[in-house]
Amino acid sequence: MKNRFLWLLILGMALFFGCSDDDDDDTWKQLPQEELNIQDVAFEINGEKATRGSLQMTVKNENEAVLNLKNVIPGYAEVPVDVNLKKQADNSFTFLGEQGLTTPPAMMVRSDLQPVIMTVRVEGNVNLEGKVSATATTKLSESAQAGLTGAWTLLGTMSNNDELVTASPLFLTWTAINKEEPNFEYGANMVSLFGSLAVYNMLNQVTFHEDGNITAKYWDGEFAMAGADENNVLEATHEDWKVSPKNLAFWYARNEMLYIVPNINAILQQVGADNEDVDINNPESLNTILEKLGEYNIDINALLPSVMQWMTTGIPVKYTKNGNELKISVDKQMVEPFMKALLPALGKLQEEVDKILADPTNDNSFLIQMALAMLRIEKLTDIKTIWEQNTAEFELSLNFVK
Repeated sequence: MKNRFLWLLILGMALFFGCSDDDDDDTWKQLPQEELNIQDVAFEINGEKATRGSLQMTVKNENEAVLNLKNVIPGYAEVPVDVNLKKQADNSFTFLGEQGLTTPPAMMVRSDLQPVIMTVRVEGNVNLEGKVSATATTKLSESAQAGLTGAWTLLGTMSNNDELVTASPLFLTWTAINKEEPNFEYGANMVSLFGSLAVYNMLNQVTFHEDGNITAKYWDGEFAMAGADENNVLEATHEDWKVSPKNLAFWYARNEMLYIVPNINAILQQVGADNEDVDINNPESLNTILEKLGEYNIDINALLPSVMQWMTTGIPVKYTKNGNELKISVDKQMVEPFMKALLPALGKLQEEVDKILADPTNDNSFLIQMALAMLRIEKLTDIKTIWEQNTAEFELSLNFVK
């Protein structure tokens, strides 16, 4: 009896300590918790390979961790995501979690609290050697999408009344305070006409994705204007449309405004890839550009307050959605900073125009005279006077259909 009791005691202790070993599995403690460069891991954002930033996992226990994404999600300096861990047979761990973001993507950090605008979901696998394979997906909230999600095609027709354009893909309204004084009302009509023919040949479609990306179908060939048939239906000179990659620009809607957030780093990288003669990492290249702008009296300082605001909110534009029609526009107040910066350059440009007009052998002389006559202005500097002294209403819009 004693021997039997002793064997049962030994068996019970073996089972107890065996179970304790399983319960005290500390494999999770071996997971790497140092900061990892995003280029050293397999990480995708909305189906595109992530190219910048870092990630770091802080493991709480065998079931929970926090994955901190630093400068990985475009527009966000840091996104901590609570994730659930699940051990696999090979001692690696899968992780899954999502985080709601209360601030929209921005080029600078924001601190104001808002309702959730975007949700970030991460999913992946990490092993004990620090090999990480993961994906992140983003999704705008319903309120931030505001019914704009989807592909919008540039309006393909033009309407007119008594030779005045009344509807077009690009439409400019520029009314005068005093119609008896020099004004740009007829010039606006010409901009709507010829601007539409130019834009229609370069831009086909804009898509607002629910993940917050903006992509576009565009043409990067030589400049040409679209044609129009007897019914004012526009036709591009080509069918060679390209689709812009994701992660170049983002969007969200709030308070009846549409905000465009450019991903500056990605755009500069794309420019560098598309133009071998552009060195985006060379400060001298930037200085050369700024010097050229200064030579034409372009006032960069006039733009700085607006640019700093855009760095935290994105670039605001108005939008009006009516069924399957969408108008995206800017008004006088929104354009004012650009005008203050660009209008001083008209004097320098007029000097160049005067040189061309004074040369009877220059083939561009006739074209310039015709353009000035169509705009019904005598010289380019008239635009500055009209803007400052005789502008009642200004609106420039792009018009789309779904």
